[in-house]
Amino acid sequence: MASRKQKKQRKRVISSFLEITNGQTEETAVKILNATNWNLDEAILRFNNDSNNIDEDEYEVEVDIEDEVRPPLPVVKDTLCYYPQYYQQKNPEVWESEDNSEVWGLEEPSDNKNNNNNLASLYRPPVDLMFNGSFEKAKDVGSDENKWLLVNLQSPKEFTSHTLNRDTWADEAVSQTIRASNFIFWQVYDDDDDDDDDSECRKVCGYYKLDSLPVVLVIDPITGEKMRKWCGMVDPVSLLEDLLSFMESGPRDQLERATKTQLPPYPPVHEQMPAYPAVPEEPLQVARNLVCRIGVRLPDGRMIRRNFLLTDPVQLLWSFCFSQLEEANQTRQFRLTRPVPGASKPLDYNSKMTFQESGLNNSVILVTLE
Repeated sequence: MASRKQKKQRKRVISSFLEITNGQTEETAVKILNATNWNLDEAILRFNNDSNNIDEDEYEVEVDIEDEVRPPLPVVKDTLCYYPQYYQQKNPEVWESEDNSEVWGLEEPSDNKNNNNNLASLYRPPVDLMFNGSFEKAKDVGSDENKWLLVNLQSPKEFTSHTLNRDTWADEAVSQTIRASNFIFWQVYDDDDDDDDDSECRKVCGYYKLDSLPVVLVIDPITGEKMRKWCGMVDPVSLLEDLLSFMESGPRDQLERATKTQLPPYPPVHEQMPAYPAVPEEPLQVARNLVCRIGVRLPDGRMIRRNFLLTDPVQLLWSFCFSQLEEANQTRQFRLTRPVPGASKPLDYNSKMTFQESGLNNSVILVTLE
């Protein structure tokens, strides 16, 4: 006689068996499960192998089920698919096939083929918002039209990618913002089964050091700088709030504003250059809460990151930038600015502040030659 706990477990197994093997009776489920020592996987496999020739006398029933097992949930069959031709798919033929059975290895009942658009329409990519072209082409257009590049990198195997299409990009407020504001929306997916490391998605992931998908980025098309990053699912309301600062002005406006900003006080070029303090060793074995991490964009396009102690004087930033300039440019005057959406803040070499007081932690500093 089975214990009460065993009976409850067996009820759940029977219920699962009936849900998977739609149309079978509880008696058949008990017999097959009993013959496989109540191993659900083995029972399903045995049922699939012998479904056309089940000899009920072959199974002995050695279990009693006192309480009635709830009936199985109704089976719903539909198709969740994506549209690789909209994601720069190289070989979309198999996805464009009218018969999806060769994709899934299943025969789809004819009654369900007329309903394939139900889920597909919910999760389809925002084709009406997407820029049609390569990443470099999108940057060129964004630079010409003075628009930020809003990038969405997806993986079709991650359900979050589909929910982004369904809940975020399909949101009316989000779609209207992308159309009406200064954004170019570029979406691409990563084909995990493709060994081509030169695919558009993998090139962008490699350049911006992205290790998980999906991800949403705001990129300055002029400098290529990553201005903002969201990982995973992004709520439409949160996304709109974060994009507000980018709606005020475009990337070219920001660059022009930075260029026109009055230089901080430096000695004239023809006079003696300031004696920059020596750059100390980078604090690599120090607790993170004691370190200020800064990214520096040099005039030649290089992006270098450097850690400073929060207690260090901010003048060390000039010392470090000067040491990274090419030798031919070390006689030229330069300035440091902190670009932010809608504005650009020049840094003052004569400031006596520390890195902690300057609020530069996790900032990107732009080095401009004069």
